[in-house]
Amino acid sequence: MADIVGKTEAFLRKYGLDPALVDVDACTRAFQADMEKGLRGDPDAWMMMLPTYLSLDGDIPKDTPTIVIDAGGTNFRIGLVTITDQGPVVEDLRVFPMPGSQAPITWETFVDEVSDAVLPLTGRSRRVGLCFSYAAEILPNRDGKVLNISKQVQISGSKDKELGRDISAALAAKGAEGVTFVVLNDTVAALLGGVAALREERFDGYIGLIYGTGVNTCYVEKREHLGKVTTPWDQDTMLINMESARFDGAPLSAFDKALDENSVDPGLCHYEKMVSGRYQGELVWRALRQGAADGLFSAKLNAFLTGLEGLTMVQADTFTTRPYGDNLLAAACDGEEDREAVYTIIDRIVERSARLVCANLAGILLQTGAGQHIHRPACVVAEGSTFYKGHLFRGKLERLCGSYITGTLGRHMVFRQIEDANLVGTAAATLLNP
Repeated sequence: MADIVGKTEAFLRKYGLDPALVDVDACTRAFQADMEKGLRGDPDAWMMMLPTYLSLDGDIPKDTPTIVIDAGGTNFRIGLVTITDQGPVVEDLRVFPMPGSQAPITWETFVDEVSDAVLPLTGRSRRVGLCFSYAAEILPNRDGKVLNISKQVQISGSKDKELGRDISAALAAKGAEGVTFVVLNDTVAALLGGVAALREERFDGYIGLIYGTGVNTCYVEKREHLGKVTTPWDQDTMLINMESARFDGAPLSAFDKALDENSVDPGLCHYEKMVSGRYQGELVWRALRQGAADGLFSAKLNAFLTGLEGLTMVQADTFTTRPYGDNLLAAACDGEEDREAVYTIIDRIVERSARLVCANLAGILLQTGAGQHIHRPACVVAEGSTFYKGHLFRGKLERLCGSYITGTLGRHMVFRQIEDANLVGTAAATLLNP
């Protein structure tokens, strides 16, 4: 068995997929350095470091219904959220596939479909919070200008379009005038959802982490570091949407390069393509297919993998949960060595993801100075199916955070899960920043 482990690890090194190639400390320093470049508007920065024009100041108004939209990587959710003394109330929640996720559409079709979904709720509220899980420049009036649509969603003609302006105009044409929008990113919504739900706890700073179909982070930045914000801003801090999916400071494997070349947005979002749920299954598939081509497995498994046309991370994760169970990869294995090799490849891909996400979080802590006291840690409000449902990822991330963030950097951090964080946070943003 030791022989197959050695062969598998040599295979991973040969193609640049050994997680040890990701130096956590070096990536942490690269994250922080790029954050500083992005904040001052350096055109060479990988991450956009987008201002949100949102703050945490003030008290959230109670008993005021708000229309909330969560335009995610997979699903499009819409409903009404009311913050009450007893907690947030979510009503009339409907879920659809994200427009453009199943087939390419135009911007006009997107606006028409979204306004149709909003229209039935405008009798209860004319204030809409739109949580938009894609790159958008938030304007000083808190509308959002689309910069890039990723995660394999295809909406042609979307670049530089203003979400709130165009959807509001479509609603007015359909008889609902005066609908106003606050646009924010899902990571910002997650962070605000945590602030709203965890007000009885005390933390030294907040981080919003999305780790699901896509990946992104946001945090609270001091005003003196907002170099590229030219609009007057009188608050002490502002939430920053990092667009960390675009980080490009980690070494790419041969499989990362092949995935990127065959994606709808080659050359962009390398970090996201290395770690997120949307792409990890393809990375596993490409690695297993190459392993079959190199004769790493048994003849039976080699033949199966050669004919396999694709793999999801759910399928890969199911195998690591039950390598002897009734699942696709387990059924294809012909003995213990096959199981060991397949498991090792999946494990190492997830390990690399955990190392990169750890570096992302650590870079934020270094930038902000947060988490220096054990009794008052920084709080990471995490959202995303890959974070919570992945069999291997969270345990690996928490181990790395303990050994590197606490053990090496001397910082303290906790993870929190908030029910309906994106919906509650989007409502909070809309009510706090009308």
